[in-house]
Amino acid sequence: MNDFINDIIKNIENLNQERNNLRSDKEWTIAVKKALIDVAYEHKLRVCSRIPDDYKDNEIPEWLYDLIIYTKPDDIFDEVFLVCESEWNLNIKEIIYDFEKLLFARSKVRLIVFQVNEENYSEYKNTLINIIEKSHSCLNGDVYLFAIFHLNSDPGGFIVEKYVKGEK
Repeated sequence: MNDFINDIIKNIENLNQERNNLRSDKEWTIAVKKALIDVAYEHKLRVCSRIPDDYKDNEIPEWLYDLIIYTKPDDIFDEVFLVCESEWNLNIKEIIYDFEKLLFARSKVRLIVFQVNEENYSEYKNTLINIIEKSHSCLNGDVYLFAIFHLNSDPGGFIVEKYVKGEK
């Protein structure tokens, strides 16, 4: 599982090299989804997500979450490795709206993708951690990844941070 998580972090943070080429939220969303699909295929897992051009034979369109990585032996959903939600709006209420969907997922990893101005970074991250710690739906040991796009820091771009409920 650590290799899977490390590959997610690496692929998302590698998108920082594309900062000058990706201009819109939609372009960033597609880039993040492709980075995650690459991880899934590297680990021989399946994906359901909506992206254009049937990238890598994406077999199931978006369902429940922005992106799901899973196994489905014998046509039965078995293990869910990742659920992902993204929200590009800078308003914390909008981020929380999408983030809270992750609380109910029985997945090995839950990923939220969002952007912040540097002055809101600690407040937003701590707000999400507080929700995790207070929620009875989250179990000790549940793994969350925060893919936080820093807008106005130097050099800016994505930093991905791991948080595990109950670990301080």
